[in-house]
Amino acid sequence: MHPPESLASRAEALLNRLAQVEAQEADQQARVEIEKARVRAGGAREDLDSALRVIPLLAEHGLAQPAVRKATAGEIAKARTALRTTATMIVGASIGDVASRIRSQSVNSALDTAGKFSRSFLVDLNRSVDTKRMQMRPDGIEQPIVAYPGSSEALAARLRRIQSLFARKVENLSPDDLVKRLQDLDDGAASWAADRPKLDQSLERQHPEVSEFLRYAATEDGAPWRLITPAVRAWLSDPENTVNLRIVLRS
Repeated sequence: MHPPESLASRAEALLNRLAQVEAQEADQQARVEIEKARVRAGGAREDLDSALRVIPLLAEHGLAQPAVRKATAGEIAKARTALRTTATMIVGASIGDVASRIRSQSVNSALDTAGKFSRSFLVDLNRSVDTKRMQMRPDGIEQPIVAYPGSSEALAARLRRIQSLFARKVENLSPDDLVKRLQDLDDGAASWAADRPKLDQSLERQHPEVSEFLRYAATEDGAPWRLITPAVRAWLSDPENTVNLRIVLRS
């Protein structure tokens, strides 16, 4: 059993009982305070349940559940005890006494603990998926994608989208979105491995000197003049080969 889930569920169960006490026995302020506390407990439980629900799905991609820190586990145990004690003491109590217990520091701290843990657990899940993203980065993913003459523009665009996917940090995502992002990363890595080599196939069909010229031309520094060999000049003389080529002068 997950300790935080037990804590949040216990808090919600306790406060659900309080909310069902007949309205005639309570003044409006007491009912408002009880409802606010019940909503806090229910929100923490729902958030944590959503995160825990996707743990098996993330595990399918090799992602381990984040560990509960020792200090946090101690806070959870303390909060659970406070809620158990409060539940015992309000049995048969008047609505005024119930509202007083709800306002106590121990109950408020217990609800804070449940809320903070559900939020921190989701942050930890985001960090775990982001670490996985970095581990999954394909070789050469940071290199510029160049659609060489004769290669597919659609292929180049698809590879650039994969680059963008792996460049985006994973943060502030919901549990369901984390599962989707991890699946997208898996699919992207597989697509990159299959499609990236195809981009260079057009170079392999060229004269070796033309291939070398184009590789240099695609870099930041460009191709040096010494690479303009007779074979390259002949290739450049064909308008179909140069429709996307530009000459840039640098000092």
